Amino acid sequence: MKKNQMLMTSGTIWKQMLLFAFPVFLGNLFQQLYNTADSLIVGNYLGSSSLAAVTSCGELIFLLTSLLQGISVGAGVVIARYFGANDKERMQNAIHTLMAFGLIFGIGLTVFGYL
Repeated sequence: MKKNQMLMTSGTIWKQMLLFAFPVFLGNLFQQLYNTADSLIVGNYLGSSSLAAVTSCGELIFLLTSLLQGISVGAGVVIARYFGANDKERMQNAIHTLMAFGLIFGIGLTVFGYL
């Protein structure tokens, strides 16, 4: 095991879970702060119709990010099972499949958003 590597299969469970969940919490907090600041600036300087457009787009972005987070959690379960079974080949295949899906979905979403 590498010196910087943290295994969640050993040690205190609650501490491992908190260390794992903290970056996710910070990401969601900053996303919410960004939406709040965006709404304040647009609402104060551009008017109510612009605020309505920003607010409605914010919900769509939240839906898409939540969808991808759910897919990532599901893929994490599959990867964790292969990791626990010490099946490195299947684990690598699952990781590569997840990365390819994310790349293809990201490109497709970029094209859809641009159009």
